Amino acid sequence: MRSRAFSARAGSRTGHRATLLLAVATAIAASGAACSSGDGASASGAQGGGESASGAQGGGGSSSGGAVEGLVALRVEPGATSVELAYRKAASAQLKAVGRFQDGAERDVTALVTWAADDLFAHVNEGQLTTSSPGRVRVTAADGSLRASADVTVKLAGEVALPGAPPGASAALGGIPEAANAPAIAYPLDGALFPSNIGTVELQLSKGSAGQRVGRIEIFGDFINLRIVGACEPIADTGGCAMALPAEMVPMLVRTSEGEAMETRVRLAAEDGSELGVSAAIDVRWASAALSGGLYYWRTDGTSLQSAAIYRYDLDDAASPPELFWENEQSPPLANGQEMPCMGCHALAQAGDKMALTFGGSGPSSFALVDVATADIIALRNTDPDGFATMTTFSPDGELMVNAFRGALTLRRANETLEAFGDLFGEVGERLTQPFWSPDGKHLAFVAWRPGENGAGPELYGDTVRGAQILIAASDGEGEFDAPRVLVPREQGRTHYYPAISDDGAWVVFNTSSCDGPPGNGAAGNDPCDAYDDNSARLQLIPVEGGAPVDLARANGDDTWASSWPRFGPGHDIYRGRNIYWVAFSSRRPYGLRLPGSTDGTTKPQLWFAAVTLAPGGAVEGDPSFAPVWMPQQNDDMADPTGNHIPQWAEKALPVPR
Repeated sequence: MRSRAFSARAGSRTGHRATLLLAVATAIAASGAACSSGDGASASGAQGGGESASGAQGGGGSSSGGAVEGLVALRVEPGATSVELAYRKAASAQLKAVGRFQDGAERDVTALVTWAADDLFAHVNEGQLTTSSPGRVRVTAADGSLRASADVTVKLAGEVALPGAPPGASAALGGIPEAANAPAIAYPLDGALFPSNIGTVELQLSKGSAGQRVGRIEIFGDFINLRIVGACEPIADTGGCAMALPAEMVPMLVRTSEGEAMETRVRLAAEDGSELGVSAAIDVRWASAALSGGLYYWRTDGTSLQSAAIYRYDLDDAASPPELFWENEQSPPLANGQEMPCMGCHALAQAGDKMALTFGGSGPSSFALVDVATADIIALRNTDPDGFATMTTFSPDGELMVNAFRGALTLRRANETLEAFGDLFGEVGERLTQPFWSPDGKHLAFVAWRPGENGAGPELYGDTVRGAQILIAASDGEGEFDAPRVLVPREQGRTHYYPAISDDGAWVVFNTSSCDGPPGNGAAGNDPCDAYDDNSARLQLIPVEGGAPVDLARANGDDTWASSWPRFGPGHDIYRGRNIYWVAFSSRRPYGLRLPGSTDGTTKPQLWFAAVTLAPGGAVEGDPSFAPVWMPQQNDDMADPTGNHIPQWAEKALPVPR
C-alpha cells in the first residue's frame, strides 16, 4: 500500500431525480388539467393495511372507526377501467365506492369516503378521476381503516396534425397500404431510449415510392394509440424524407414509455392517397432521466490537427448549441518554438472547474492545467523538449491528479505547483497509461501494456497499446492506493483499453478492439487493435469488483462502427425499476439518412448517447444497453460535418469566458 500523499475530503453529489420529475410534471400540467390529489388526501395511493389488488375490497367484522357510521367493508366499481386522453386535453373517469354496513346492506358511499390517486398528475374528487397524463393510475377510496382500490388505464389517443400538414393528409393516409410501397425508418434506431431533454426527435425515412410526400407517425402500446400527421420533408441527396416529433410532446412520451409495450411505425403516401405504404414497427422509448452536466469534446474538420478545438455542450440547457471553449490559437508554444500547436487528451475535474490539456500530441506532450471559468492557464510545462504529461485524471475534489507519461503514472497536486508525490504501481512491471479516478474516489482504473510484446510497438506514448489489459486499485480518494488487481485480463488477439467508472463506483465501461478487424487509414495508429481510433472498437461493461465483461451490443451496433472513448454521465437515475446510466461515446455509424457511416474509418465520428440499465447491486443479465441516440447540434453544417469525439463529462458546464 502506498502511504497517503495528500488529504482532501472528497465531495459528494446528490441525484437529480426530484428536479427531473418536477420538470416533467410542470410540462404535463401546462398541457392539461391541474395535477394533484383530491380532498386533502395524500397522493401516495393505497396506504396502511389496505389491499393492493385492482378492485380489492377492504373490510372486517366491525365498524372501520371512520366517518361513515356502521361501515364494515368497501369496494370500488369498476375494479379496472380505461379512458382515452386526447393530446393537450384532460380525461376523466367516474368511479363509485360501494360500502357494506353492519346490517348487511350495501349503499353508495362515493361522496362520503376519502379519495386519493397514486399519480402525481391525477386529481380525484368524489370518485371522479381527472388527469392530463397517460399511464396507469391506482385510485383508492378510504374510510378509517378501510381501503379499496381500482386501476384506471389512461391511454393517449387520437390524431395530431403537425404545423404545415397538407390539407387532406389524414384522409390520404387512411387506405390499405401495399407492401411494395413500404418505407423504412432509418432513424431513430430500433431499441433506442431517449433522455427527456433531448428536444425534438426527427424520424428519417427511406421512401418506399418516390411520390410519397405525406406521413403519419403511429405510436401504439399499453398507454398510447396516437397518430401524428404531417408533411414528410425531403432530405437532400438521399431520396428520403423526415418528420419531427415536437419537443413539447416528450413529457407525454416519457409517461407512455412506462408501459410494457410501445412501438412506432410510419405511413407514407402521395398527397392524393396513392403509393401508400407502412413501415415495420420499431421500439423507441423516452426516459424521465435527463442528460445533465457539461460535455466537453474534441472537434476537428478532418483536414488537419490545426483545425482541432474543444467544444462545450451544456446538457442542463440542451436546447442551446455547443460553444467553442478552446482552439489552437489559445495554445502556448512548444519547447521547439512551434506556435499554436494542436491540443488534445483533455480531462476534466468532476466539478468542471479544471481542465488538463496536452499540446503538440503524445510525442511533445507539453502540458497545461486550465481554469475552466476563465480559460486562464493555472500551471504550464512547455519548456522541456522531452514533454511532461499526456493523459490525466482528477481526484473527486479536484485537488489531486494522476498524469500518464511515457508509460508511468504520477500523482501530483492539481494547482500551480504541480507538485509530484511519486510514481504509482511500479510493482505491476508493465507500462501504464489511460488512468481514470472514480467519481466516488474509491478506485483508480488504468491500462497496462508491454511495449515490444503482444504485437505492440516500442513507443511509450500510451495511446497505442496493442495487447493491453485493464487494472484497478482501491483508493481513499485522497492519494492513498492499494496494490492493483487485474480487472480485464490480457487476451490473445484483442486489446482492452480506455476505462471509465460510473458515478456510484459500481461499473466500469471500456473499449475492446479485435486484431482481425479492419485497419485504420489515418496518419497514425493504423494497427487494427492498437487502441488508437480502432474501427473494431466496441463498448464493454464490467462490475468494478470484477467478473465477465458484457458486450453492449445494442449500443455498439452490428458492425465495425468504431464505438470509442466512452464516458459515464455524472449521475444516474431510475428507469422502470432499474438504475439508468448514460454513456457518451463516439461512433462512425450512420446518423439515419443525414450522415453516412463507415466500417473502415473513412467518415468522421459523431457523438452518441446510450442508456444502460442495471439492477442495483445485481449481476448483469444479458445486454443492458439500448440503441444510442445522436447528440443534436454537434455540427454547424450538416452538409460538412465535423469529426467529434473524446467526450469528457463533468457535473456542471461553466459559462464559456468571453
